[in-house]
Amino acid sequence: MDRVAATIGAPRAVLPDTAGIYSDTGLHVYDTLVMDVLARHAWGCPPERFVAFYREHLRPNHADIGVGTGYCLDRCTPGPTSRLALIDLRSSCLEHCARRLERFRPEIFVRDAREPIQIDTRRFDSIGLGGLLHSLPGDLRSNGVVFDAIAPIAAPGAVVFGYTLVRDGVERSLRRRLVHRLLNGLRIIDNRDDRMVDLAAELGRRFSDCRLELVGSVAFFSAIVPSSAVFQHSPGDTL
Repeated sequence: MDRVAATIGAPRAVLPDTAGIYSDTGLHVYDTLVMDVLARHAWGCPPERFVAFYREHLRPNHADIGVGTGYCLDRCTPGPTSRLALIDLRSSCLEHCARRLERFRPEIFVRDAREPIQIDTRRFDSIGLGGLLHSLPGDLRSNGVVFDAIAPIAAPGAVVFGYTLVRDGVERSLRRRLVHRLLNGLRIIDNRDDRMVDLAAELGRRFSDCRLELVGSVAFFSAIVPSSAVFQHSPGDTL
């Protein structure tokens, strides 16, 4: 796709797509399998909850990192009416999502979310990290670098929000335990050691007004970029 901007630097290792979930076929059945089946019946969190959370925190000038299929953005009204950037390491996800959200005229960028994200543009007022953290190798303590990586594109006062699968709540249900082991075994996710307490700690080190809520085995989080935070200057900013 011509609009996909080249990646900056060498990407770190990512989980291999062993199940073909990011293939064209996989992306077309993703919403049904993940949101309608797994989220509702295995993770204990109905898909409407994800959409409502996005709608609550989304601002008109928005960047989404780890875009998946664009499920939540597609269901948000009025949506990112000013500007939308889609950022992911997988071009297949970017292309699928960009087609789905074409009405928002998205800017799309191939970037590694664990490296400082450099985009020659003004910063964003909301940044979504839906489903990204549990898709990265390692635990939440090591993947806290994602929160550092967004610093160059986050405006002071911006809301950072998202959701991730955690171990908390898994043991309460046999179905959750079985699905948790299966998805980790297939390396579709990597959250064996992910806990709410670690997520809270990583957010608290960097942001203010940090809020977390556990629904089933899904941790929803939001935080505010402090206005006093020191960021790298982004070329698109007005000084």
